[in-house]
Amino acid sequence: MAIKEFLPEGTNAAHLLMDLLSLGKESVYRRMRGEIEFTLDEMIKITNRFGISIDDIIASGKITSKWAILNLDTLVTYENYTEQYCERLKEYLAIFQKMQSAKRANISTASNAIPISFLFLYKKLSQFRHYKWHYLKRGAKPNFAFSSMVLPDEIIKIEKHFAEESNKVPMKTIVIDEDIFLCIIRDIRFFYSQQLITKMEMLELKQELLELVSLIELVVETGSFYAGNSMMIYLSKINIDGIYHNIEYDNEELCFQGTFYMDLICFNNVKFFKKQKEWIDLLKRFSILLTQSGDRQQLEFFENQRLLINSLE
Repeated sequence: MAIKEFLPEGTNAAHLLMDLLSLGKESVYRRMRGEIEFTLDEMIKITNRFGISIDDIIASGKITSKWAILNLDTLVTYENYTEQYCERLKEYLAIFQKMQSAKRANISTASNAIPISFLFLYKKLSQFRHYKWHYLKRGAKPNFAFSSMVLPDEIIKIEKHFAEESNKVPMKTIVIDEDIFLCIIRDIRFFYSQQLITKMEMLELKQELLELVSLIELVVETGSFYAGNSMMIYLSKINIDGIYHNIEYDNEELCFQGTFYMDLICFNNVKFFKKQKEWIDLLKRFSILLTQSGDRQQLEFFENQRLLINSLE
């Protein structure tokens, strides 16, 4: 995509950039041809002058490992929540479906929260996830009760489809934090203490959490979610500070990081992908393999999670 496409019609792009960036003609043309990169300072000047995104400037030339491009337009907003949220999941679904027919496909995840590929299988837990986001975005209004959070059918259907397709990926490696259940239990307790969740609703969430623990335990025992695929789950012995996903299939390499509770930011940078892969691998080194291990630590982990969940009374 040529940078001149973003400039006013009839504008001589080279002359304009020469004046704006204080560069010679040859230096400008080399940038426009993608032979050398725009500096960050140059990119900021162009974005400020013409309202062009940095993503588009980089796309106009040669993308190198120096830049990690972020598409911030994909972040979910409160105003268009359902539409944007479903569009995001549809994009991920398209990736999962490609992975199922790829010669090589793998998802590596490190997470300090319950993976959404599991969470989406439970209606109340998914509802609670959306409720927390809406509660925060509404400015923590005291009259916004959990029962007010009614999920549209569109979201319910696409989340179920997301969970199914995600768990069909041929190979998944998941490193989980020891406190993945503690986080959501604290949240449930908070909203219950504020009388925004009823006793019955808390017990319903508790029941689904117990069912979720049993599901993860079954996956750990069998080493797969669906017949024919592999799911290896590791338990980190050190704290995981966020949510990281690396996706590989055929010649594609994508990495994502969780942000703003409901969002994932995608990095299309090869060097960043490798760095994040190294980070997930490092976390694995400080983890124990739960999958098909059958050892005491595996039993203790699930026993501790059930004790923690049963404390919701």
